[in-house]
Amino acid sequence: MLSSKKLFVELLRSFINKGWVQAVNEEVQEIPHSFVLQDFKRQEADLVYRVKLNGQDVVFYLLLEMQSTVDFRMPYRLLLYQVEIWRYLLQNEEDALSNRKTFQLPPIVPIVLYNGTQKWSAAELELRKLLANENLFGSELLNFEYLLIDVARYTEEELLALSNAIGSVFLLDQTEDQEQLLNRFGKLMNTIQQMPADSQQKFVAWMANILLQKLPENEPSLQQFIQNVKGDASFMGLEKVFDDIERKGQQKGKEDVAKQLIRMGMDDSSIVRATGFSVQTIEDWRKQAY
Repeated sequence: MLSSKKLFVELLRSFINKGWVQAVNEEVQEIPHSFVLQDFKRQEADLVYRVKLNGQDVVFYLLLEMQSTVDFRMPYRLLLYQVEIWRYLLQNEEDALSNRKTFQLPPIVPIVLYNGTQKWSAAELELRKLLANENLFGSELLNFEYLLIDVARYTEEELLALSNAIGSVFLLDQTEDQEQLLNRFGKLMNTIQQMPADSQQKFVAWMANILLQKLPENEPSLQQFIQNVKGDASFMGLEKVFDDIERKGQQKGKEDVAKQLIRMGMDDSSIVRATGFSVQTIEDWRKQAY
């Protein structure tokens, strides 16, 4: 989703509380290159965007941290990535970054987006805090501080209040079970319907992947929806998946009640009135129970 310029800017405006954020618009340009170290290819991904602020290039480096444990060496890793970005720009854009008296490197803003189940517990976001005896020195030491977006830290109320695609993604990404997923989807219904068409389409495609992880694979409506995502999956298709699952959940609940009443010895006619199942169905379940 964050490969969308619109949604990347939405992420910044929703979760980064800095004065410069409002100056960033959808004219950002993606740098089509990954700087993730080979050792971390399975645990993280990255996006690099460039934008003009006050007439000068600024680079935003977004690291998507997908491992479940917190890496306390994050400032060091981000330092390596930033150096590689500058190296890449110097090699590929010599005219813009030539060896002149006016030479300047574009500033890089490092951002970590973490969606592990446990909260990010690395309190130190500054590079110099990783340096031994750093308190003995002043500005002669290299330093920067990264911005952290920790999905697990935001409450349901905060994410619902955003009423946008990124807030909806974070809210659903936090869900722990099918019941919570269904409940939160219901609360997001109006927000999803009001999303711009392109954002809604990306949200629906993202949601298809989440459903594969969190819902039963043998769900017919889910399988049909997943197939449609490659074509023109719509919000209505997504809504149908949840409606079907909710109905089946209600049906399963009624079945459990009926079978419990059978075990308690209630007569068939009373169970029929209480649950709406046919006499034949109740008789069949009674035979199975005994």
